[in-house]
Amino acid sequence: MKQFYALVGIILFFFTFSTFATTINGRFTILQMDSLKFSVLIQINTNSGVDDLGGTTMVFGFDTTAISFNENPIVNVDYVFNNFSEGNYSPATVTRPMKNKIWVNIDLPFSNNNNGTIVAGSPEWTDVVILNFNMVNSNGMAIMNWLTTSPFWGIFDADNSSLWQTGQFEDLFDPLPVELLSFTGSLLSDNNILLDWKTASSLNNYGFEVQKSYKDSEEWKAIGFVEKYGDPSALVEYNFTDNTIHSYSMVRYRLKIIDNDGSFQYSSVIEVNTLPISYELSQNYPNPFNPSTKIRFAIIKASDINLSIYNVVGELVATLVNEHLNAGYHEYEFNASNISSGIYIYRILADDFVETKKMVLMK
Repeated sequence: MKQFYALVGIILFFFTFSTFATTINGRFTILQMDSLKFSVLIQINTNSGVDDLGGTTMVFGFDTTAISFNENPIVNVDYVFNNFSEGNYSPATVTRPMKNKIWVNIDLPFSNNNNGTIVAGSPEWTDVVILNFNMVNSNGMAIMNWLTTSPFWGIFDADNSSLWQTGQFEDLFDPLPVELLSFTGSLLSDNNILLDWKTASSLNNYGFEVQKSYKDSEEWKAIGFVEKYGDPSALVEYNFTDNTIHSYSMVRYRLKIIDNDGSFQYSSVIEVNTLPISYELSQNYPNPFNPSTKIRFAIIKASDINLSIYNVVGELVATLVNEHLNAGYHEYEFNASNISSGIYIYRILADDFVETKKMVLMK
């Protein structure tokens, strides 16, 4: 306890008697925000850009209802320092003394001969550390704030006696003024997936990039963009159709919500089951056709499938499919170059499911 009060006394001594030689500013820059992870980069600059950073303790608060940070954070996992853990510095650390507080500690041995790290001058920024949080509530507000009034706060020059003046430190609130009320996806009868979302407000919003991934893959791919429209302060409904053939039973989607200044955040991730809920034989397309057409069908479980073509008197013309297929949507092409014009019948057999349809060949 005596050591604790001695530490506080030393800090207050520097606050009281040190020279305020340099003004320092700070900001948060979001690197990632989705349903799993929130990553934020801490940056600083000075009014001169020629001062060497020495011993430092930066104190932050964060909202634990939306994001969480490990009680004993692991270096290069929960946090990654950029320029401050090598050279003249003893290892820099991040600690969580309380549930909703974080300390960023950069220690320089107390000596007038030390050389710190030069901090860039305004408007340039020097990267300090990346903090990686776990998302507790992806729909919550991932809020962080600088606690510059904490008695443990202090940023010193490399001489370890000149306390830098606190300038403008930008707090982090919801980075985009977009209130996303809902985001849903549904499988249509033609195997397309319809995405719907609603916003209650979209001030300064540029639009929405639609991204897609698969359940067993972490790679996200942009598949479209929807521009912002309507009254930015009223309820607005959006939709987007993914009309690709899906080779996976589950597809994941998210929205990259982009602001006019280029900043962005991600929506929560939704999953859509791409397996059909009933057997189905679709009408061939095009119809009439010459000389080829496509036939699509859906099966709800792995089955032995037979898809055959007959003329109007019941004679077999061709067999397109005669094999065991997995559940899902399937499509095959029928080329009728070697048969004459007329009406033909195509029939599917899948377990107890049987269905026939007509098609017209016109040459």
